[in-house]
Amino acid sequence: MERLAKTLYRFRFFSLGLVIAITIIFGSLIKIEMDNSLKAWFSATDPDYIVYEDYRDTFGGGRVLIVALRSEDIFSLDVLNFIKQKTEEFEDLLRVKRVHSLANANKVIGTSEGIEINPLLSELEENNLQRIKKHALEDEIFRDYLVSHDGKFTTIVITFEDMASGEIDKSFRQAEEIAYKGKPENIEVFFSGDMRIYFEFNRFTKQNQKIFPLLVIPILCILIFVLFRSLSKVLIILLVIGMSICWALGFYSVLGFTSNVVTGMLIPLVIILSVATSIHIIEYFGEARRNHNKKEAFIKTMTYITIPCFITSITTAFGLLSLSISHIDAVKHFGIGSAAGIVFAFFISIVIVPLFLTLLSSNKKTKKGQGWEHFLNGISKFNERRFKYILVGAVLGFIFFCWGITKVKIETNQIEWFPKKEDCYRSAMLLDKNLSGIGDMEIVLKGEEDALKDPDILKGMDYLSLEIEKLPRVKKVISLADYVKIINKALKEDNPEYYKIPESKSLIAQELFLFTLSDDGRAELDNIVTPDYSQGRIAVKTESMPSQASVILGSLLKKMAKETFSGTGIGVTLTGTTYLYNLMTKYLLESQIRGFSLAFLSVIGVLFIAFWSVKYGGLSIIPNLLPIIFIIGIMGWSGITLNTGTVMVASVALGIVVDDTIHFISRFRKELRSNRSPVQNALRETTASVGKAIIFTSVINVAGFLVLLISGFQPTREFGMLIALTLFFAIIGDILVLPSVIIATR
Repeated sequence: MERLAKTLYRFRFFSLGLVIAITIIFGSLIKIEMDNSLKAWFSATDPDYIVYEDYRDTFGGGRVLIVALRSEDIFSLDVLNFIKQKTEEFEDLLRVKRVHSLANANKVIGTSEGIEINPLLSELEENNLQRIKKHALEDEIFRDYLVSHDGKFTTIVITFEDMASGEIDKSFRQAEEIAYKGKPENIEVFFSGDMRIYFEFNRFTKQNQKIFPLLVIPILCILIFVLFRSLSKVLIILLVIGMSICWALGFYSVLGFTSNVVTGMLIPLVIILSVATSIHIIEYFGEARRNHNKKEAFIKTMTYITIPCFITSITTAFGLLSLSISHIDAVKHFGIGSAAGIVFAFFISIVIVPLFLTLLSSNKKTKKGQGWEHFLNGISKFNERRFKYILVGAVLGFIFFCWGITKVKIETNQIEWFPKKEDCYRSAMLLDKNLSGIGDMEIVLKGEEDALKDPDILKGMDYLSLEIEKLPRVKKVISLADYVKIINKALKEDNPEYYKIPESKSLIAQELFLFTLSDDGRAELDNIVTPDYSQGRIAVKTESMPSQASVILGSLLKKMAKETFSGTGIGVTLTGTTYLYNLMTKYLLESQIRGFSLAFLSVIGVLFIAFWSVKYGGLSIIPNLLPIIFIIGIMGWSGITLNTGTVMVASVALGIVVDDTIHFISRFRKELRSNRSPVQNALRETTASVGKAIIFTSVINVAGFLVLLISGFQPTREFGMLIALTLFFAIIGDILVLPSVIIATR
């Protein structure tokens, strides 16, 4: 390594120029689009996602924004006029496919010549208000979908075409402006739907990318200045951070990845973790300067520090890279991008930091910090006297937190990721309680042409819908069968006895033909059945529920649908946004198990190879595994769920906490070899020399990750808190547990 160190010194200015050139190239390539839609979570090749996209293409799905209005009397003239006016204004928004509300809802009325399909609000006058209210509240389609059963809530459902992130933000703001413009005082407005959620996710993503760096960087600067009492060293580390971010984002752009609420944490992560290598280089350089000039200190530092820092960077990268096997694209891309950022930070650090230390540091040789020396010597003495108690405490903690791991639950309900005080959460809960719920699962039926005109198939559809409505947490079910029953009843002078499926296929065909003679009728059916009647959907609206309950309901719906249409030639598939997020429950569990297993095996494998020793490789497992066990156990005991943020904690934390162990063991072995010291003396020298850097890098990392607690996005907040706690446990593991194990096994 000394030869490499001398080469680095000889070509240090050339290396600097190369790093600057690469930074300029990567900087010019940075172009990352934001995407918080389902595409961010699911691979384009995922079979269930393909089914969902096919469903959306078939039935005209898109981005949905629900504008809910609350008033003591929705059916007053001023409120209905407001609904009518806003429906027309929403139709003029950019890339709107359709708007559905009481203003353009249609009422099927039987006449002597057949049926008429008239707008519900066709005669909006004071003397017609009771008739309008009666029709709306008695209609099986409208009730609890467009209007609540008590007549106090109504919705305007806006369906947009697929659009880019910037367009989502712009369209949502325009919809807000329209909704509040000219609003009477007796009306309250709420927004929900997947477009509202994507808008909020976009907001959190921008927060991760912009606000967090502005908070993290000053905190790091203050802590680094406290550590080194040197402004120049702070500036050196800031340069490393800036270049590392530039390289990471440029590389991320080259891969074509998009930014989302998960990958938005990439910048704060790279900022925090790119500091560690620089601190160890600066600390060792300062130690070398006590007895050597600048050139010798450079060579001494790079001879010793390059391999440990390279190993720590690789193990951190492996921990992050293990996320790349996740089925969830957002997690996968975060793992790849952040792993690359850590490796880039290492190469930038070994070029930038020692070079600028030789240029900016004074010729005066540094002195040893007496305060730190006394503190760390005190820790060494405590370990020597109390190592048995430390190990017993570690074992008891291991048992307690392993028990907590069995209590960890998974949560993929997006609404539960928002704080309860957030307007998005409160609006969703109001819709959930007063209307047809915010969850949706879709049963898609496929058969031959005109198959869905068959009375037996329609009766099966009707029977299934009625049985599903009896299930807990199901709020409303809509299918073609409902329209057929409404049309049949209207043709029989609205006689309730005829609210049923006709026995004749030809009669059903005639009734549907009459209904589709109206453009409005055709448009309504296009949302529920294909024009050739080969495919149809049963829309199941559900209340918000925990992931476990949602998974059970999804499995039950699939089973009931297959049993109902068994032997009929009708194929059954289950899809919908709620169903897809149910699949994330399985994906999260697989990601946790497979990702951490891969991270553990790869990191431990690197340690065994790096130390080339079974003994030291085995020793390194203990202080790194314990913090992970502790933190997952804390999740179980505290009720923190496994979600898109916390699923990354174990793999990311393992890659981080192993760094200090590597520096500790590397220095311990050096002390044993160089001075032929007894184990306890070697431990004292090791703790005194690397203990300061270990504690400070950990404190800096903890402070950086704690900044994430201000996020309004729960997975981000929990990710930051849990990583910070893990690093705290890692300090204990490296400074107390690891030396105690070494003493006990010497």
